[in-house]
Amino acid sequence: MMIDPAVLALATLGLVDSISFMIVAPSLAFYVEKLGGTQDAYGFILAVYSFASFCGKPILGRWSDAQGFIVPYMVSITLSNLGGLLYAVAPAFASTQLALVALGRILGGLGRANSALGFAYVARALPASERTSVTAILGGVQMIGMAIAPLFSALLADVNFDLCGIHFDNLNSVGLVLFVINLLSQVLVYFLLPDLAPNNSDEALDQGDNESEWSKMLRFVCTIPHIGIPFLTIFTFNFNWQFIETALAPASADALGWSPVQVSYVLGAMAILVFLGMTSVHKLSQMGVTDYTLLCYGLLANAIGYLLLYISWHRDASVPAFVIPVLISAGSFAFLGAPNRSLFSKSVDATPELSGLEGTMQALLSMASSVGGFTAPSVVAHYCLRTPAMVDASSDAREFTSIALLSPALGFIIFLSNIVVGEPEEEETVCDKINTKAMDETTPLNGDRRRSDGDYGYSPRPSRRRSLLETSYVRGSCTLGPSSDVDIFNIEP
Repeated sequence: MMIDPAVLALATLGLVDSISFMIVAPSLAFYVEKLGGTQDAYGFILAVYSFASFCGKPILGRWSDAQGFIVPYMVSITLSNLGGLLYAVAPAFASTQLALVALGRILGGLGRANSALGFAYVARALPASERTSVTAILGGVQMIGMAIAPLFSALLADVNFDLCGIHFDNLNSVGLVLFVINLLSQVLVYFLLPDLAPNNSDEALDQGDNESEWSKMLRFVCTIPHIGIPFLTIFTFNFNWQFIETALAPASADALGWSPVQVSYVLGAMAILVFLGMTSVHKLSQMGVTDYTLLCYGLLANAIGYLLLYISWHRDASVPAFVIPVLISAGSFAFLGAPNRSLFSKSVDATPELSGLEGTMQALLSMASSVGGFTAPSVVAHYCLRTPAMVDASSDAREFTSIALLSPALGFIIFLSNIVVGEPEEEETVCDKINTKAMDETTPLNGDRRRSDGDYGYSPRPSRRRSLLETSYVRGSCTLGPSSDVDIFNIEP
């Protein structure tokens, strides 16, 4: 089984990212309580992680445009390492232990902002036809991380030892796990991920005006539908995902008498469905189904799932009536993620004025996702979800107020917006033009083009798919070498 080194490095980062989040979430409340913190302190520490990630994404995105990817990756993962260590040793400093936990989560959030770098790397290094497939693979790996993270919690349940005068138990030992797995991912990225040259295109600077880069990007987001709509799509993706995560436990406890065990089963089933969906997106994309078709299906299925969620979640509902809408909704998420990223990348590539700002644009898109993630819990808890007393007083015994219809409405509105705007036209992007002119300046993930002596044209595509990654090193930078006949997941003959 041959797996390209860069794909392996990016997949490892996604795996570590999802495991890091999922092993902290179940124990953080108990950790804060043990250190003498209040519920407000728990909420603050939970929020600063997401907010730090939100703030770090545009910085890392712009940095990758200016200096390539390795340095931003090394710095961000180092911040995650430091965050894990602070989280682990906080109990040893009695007067500042909660502050150290919060600082550790802030550093961890800044490190997690490098998720935007992965999307930017794929967008810059892959031809448009392969982005959806690879993005789906990376997303599927993240779902695997979410599914296996509870195993780490189980392994840490009986931890009890002293190291360097600091006592470690099942709560602060989580920080040691964060440090170890992030350090391993850092080593893999350093040795396996080929760097890309800085993306400072003169086209982005020679426009004959003094418009700033940020105002230029904002202008295109607001005026070009194929660039602006993906922001609404990814916001809806994360908002609706957090909608279920926030509402499932209290609503199922009131309606069905469920405990955290049953809730964890449903969340685990969601992760499995998303993984299967990612696999389906990967296969359908390879079969030639367009990103636009995949995205429209995902938006419609998501809207229908959340409408059924509102209708069927009521007190004394049957278990299938409670679970089926969740599974329908979960199955749609894979069709919202990778196709949306791919369509967005194509639209940015086709806009010459944004040449050299691709990494920053990907970071801005990730910021929209973060906004959905940290606004949904408070909106759902305060405005959408009914308390048991409110359910008692209602005439329909629903677990949601009518404001919960916002979730399916978002899906339907964005679906109709895509129908009205239509599928983006296929056109030669800036990257394609550059590749046509100079084949020796192609990027590491594009292995479909060859160069022979005196011939800068395309060679015939072989009958078998080649590796996504085939690199050689020329003048100290990573450039393309001749492609092999090895598919990313095929057995080598």
